[in-house]
Amino acid sequence: MTLTETAGFLARVRESPDDDGPRLIFADWLDGVGQRDRGEFIRVQVALARVADPDPRRPELLRAEADLLHDHADAWAEPFRGLATGPVFRRGFVEEVKVTARQFLARPAELFAAGPVRHVHLLDAASHLTAVTLSPHLERLSGLTVYGQHLRDGLAHALAESPHLGQLQTLHLGRNPIGDRGVERLARAAGLAELAGLDLSECGLGEPAGFTLAESPRFGRLTRLELAGNALGPHAATRIAASPHLQNLARLGLSGNRLGGERLATAPDPTALLRAAAVDLSGNDLGPDGLRTILGGVRTAGVRELDLSQNALGDEGAELLAASPVVLGLRSLNLAGNGLTDTGVGALAASPCFAGLRSLDVTFNPFSDAGGRALLDSTRLKCLARLLYPSIGMGLRLRLALARRYRE
Repeated sequence: MTLTETAGFLARVRESPDDDGPRLIFADWLDGVGQRDRGEFIRVQVALARVADPDPRRPELLRAEADLLHDHADAWAEPFRGLATGPVFRRGFVEEVKVTARQFLARPAELFAAGPVRHVHLLDAASHLTAVTLSPHLERLSGLTVYGQHLRDGLAHALAESPHLGQLQTLHLGRNPIGDRGVERLARAAGLAELAGLDLSECGLGEPAGFTLAESPRFGRLTRLELAGNALGPHAATRIAASPHLQNLARLGLSGNRLGGERLATAPDPTALLRAAAVDLSGNDLGPDGLRTILGGVRTAGVRELDLSQNALGDEGAELLAASPVVLGLRSLNLAGNGLTDTGVGALAASPCFAGLRSLDVTFNPFSDAGGRALLDSTRLKCLARLLYPSIGMGLRLRLALARRYRE
């Protein structure tokens, strides 16, 4: 194996980063030159990218991936030493790294020659932000993270002005207080029109930002929108969920956005909050009244994964869910920390609406053996394969029995 030959294969992978063909050809060549573990790793990760839960092949592939990374990750990431940290392998190659703005500007050619890097976590960006966003090397990226830099709306302005982000599909700006003005700037950026994933968690956003997101046609390609830890309120949140510009959303994260309270009942179409396939409404102090408003008179909903943890739903909320046809399509439900007693857990276990549920989280709820026994003996939870339950409140024997029945 020569460095020239290896560089040639890597070049072909970099030129067609979405194509598995060059990667699998390289894997076969590696087998022929005695690098069987490296070749096998590429094939394993390519296979993992093609299968999803609950594919029966996935657990074995994950074990093989973990074993190979344990033995070889450091050696395979060696080309990035001194250039970047935190390498993440995807489809057999390092595609995601952490790099300081200074490093990115000083040695970009070396960084991208080391592997098909597609997602960069930019560190210490403040003093070099403009220079980085004007770098043509950004055109190689499909993902960019600038997390926890405490940068204000200037960050949004610099990104919006960059002429090199046209290939970007994922943008994560969490924990940067860009505020409502920053969102307005992003919403006007023609260069961000290809975004499929946008994370604005803990960005100091209020109701105006929510209205901007709902009304901007620029975000029409989004399939994932994370807005946790802001202060959107129920009116803006429901406008986002119902927006005709955001009909492609598969996941909507609204954790900790002050959705509970009397204003939820006056919000336009609160049932729209259940439109996306995966919805996080945790930590919004909904209570049973708020849940009743969201469930409304809806007979069906698109939601398949629903997080309602830390919402003070109590047994009344559990009973509302157990009687609602909205949950018929649910595959995953998180009810952690909702004050459920044996009564509420019993209602869940006896509900015919949860026949398709595969994952249920009822941790941090004060139920006892009676609730645990209802879950264990349930004939309704036919598809449940994963149950997370409290470590206290139930006897050891019952917890072991639940683990045998429900833990994958």
